[in-house]
Amino acid sequence: MVRTIKKDKTAGEKLKLICAECRIPQNHVVLTSMEDCIDESNFESQKSYQIVQCLNCEALCFRSEYDDSESHAYDMETGEDFHWTAVDIFPHRTAGRFKIKDSFLLPPIVRKAYDELVDAMNAGQTILAGLGIRVVLESICVDLKAEGDNLFKKINDLLVKGAITKSDVSILHKLRSLGNTAAHEAKPSSPEQLDLAMNVLEHLLLGTYLHPRLADTVFKT
Repeated sequence: MVRTIKKDKTAGEKLKLICAECRIPQNHVVLTSMEDCIDESNFESQKSYQIVQCLNCEALCFRSEYDDSESHAYDMETGEDFHWTAVDIFPHRTAGRFKIKDSFLLPPIVRKAYDELVDAMNAGQTILAGLGIRVVLESICVDLKAEGDNLFKKINDLLVKGAITKSDVSILHKLRSLGNTAAHEAKPSSPEQLDLAMNVLEHLLLGTYLHPRLADTVFKT
């Protein structure tokens, strides 16, 4: 086996990526890269590690790209073989799901659970995302000191405490059930279910934590 490390082989290349700051596809440039190349008698592979910058807002991200001589698959619809390349970008992002603005103001226990939920959503990990919905709900209950020996009772106690409305309770129990399915049956939720659940959950985070805190700052007398 022969291993070769190449520096800046792809430096200067232009790429079209979703920018985590602009939140839309933007042109990016590879600032620097390291290529790890392996050459064996019947196998070749290359993994590229890149620091990439958005040409619009100058935000930085990390991108990795891997392919090898066996990276091909069969398309049953066209009847043709095709070569594929595995690409990963960090921080993870998609065109449709970004963290809510000012999420850094959330209580630490809630923020950590929410951050990991967004990562699971953007990585396409539907089972973990469904479980993450429940974990965020649990973290909110812990932060607001909801009483009860299970999540069902804790959500109802949030209503008693005036932290949520009656309509919120009904919706949150649906989210709880979604998390139960992921936790106990290892069943992935549909993209539509997860997207709606995230919208509801983020609405709760905004109303419970962010809007009151921002209002105290913006309308400070």
